[in-house]
Amino acid sequence: MSQSRQEARPTVLVRFWSLDHHRAEAVLWTTSPWDKVVYSLEGTLHVETENELHVLPSNRALFVPAHVCHPARTLGKACVRTIFFAPQISVRRTSGVFEVRPLFRELIAEACRIGPLEANSPHHHALATMLQAEVESAHSVPTSISMPRSPWLHQWAQGFLNDPLATPDPGFSRRTLERKILAETGLSLGRWMQQARALIGLQALSSGCSVAEAAHVAGFETTSGFVQAFRRQCGTTPGKLLRQRG
Repeated sequence: MSQSRQEARPTVLVRFWSLDHHRAEAVLWTTSPWDKVVYSLEGTLHVETENELHVLPSNRALFVPAHVCHPARTLGKACVRTIFFAPQISVRRTSGVFEVRPLFRELIAEACRIGPLEANSPHHHALATMLQAEVESAHSVPTSISMPRSPWLHQWAQGFLNDPLATPDPGFSRRTLERKILAETGLSLGRWMQQARALIGLQALSSGCSVAEAAHVAGFETTSGFVQAFRRQCGTTPGKLLRQRG
């Protein structure tokens, strides 16, 4: 694992943390008084905020407001980039996943090259303003899922997300499972499982699988069923996502 962290001096408007992971492992962010954006230049991230799990392939980022706890892990090799906005910058965006556009990638690359963006440099100030504008104007994309709070049910949900083809035994009746999932996520068991499978398919697509392969990995009986569930969850079709990635 290799990393590069920039200082949080009083004159800094925006700073960055580059962290390259060579295997699946936890990302050890701490809570911060700075708003942040997290995304992976390569690979896929799982990030949890409150009772939501966010899936971030390389064309998705997550805005995390100041002081919010957000444990995360990589799903294999990943090049993680974190952008911190100083407290005096008021980023007008709520927590959530958004689309990473080409300009955003270029701005990050340039800012990481020159170092933290200082308030006393007109060039740095312009870059900080453009980064803020990109974060605020980017399209939201629903690549998140509500997670149950109860430890046993949370463990079951994590097991399902890890492998939907080997459904874990929750140790309770299906009726109890249905009742608790609805109470803790606001979704029926069938709807929650469908959303989870769509996100599993998203992970598979981002790792290089074809649409048919992703449908199988996610546990769908047909590719068309996967496409329909994916469109409902992610707001686009798997084919369009693959073209965007290319």
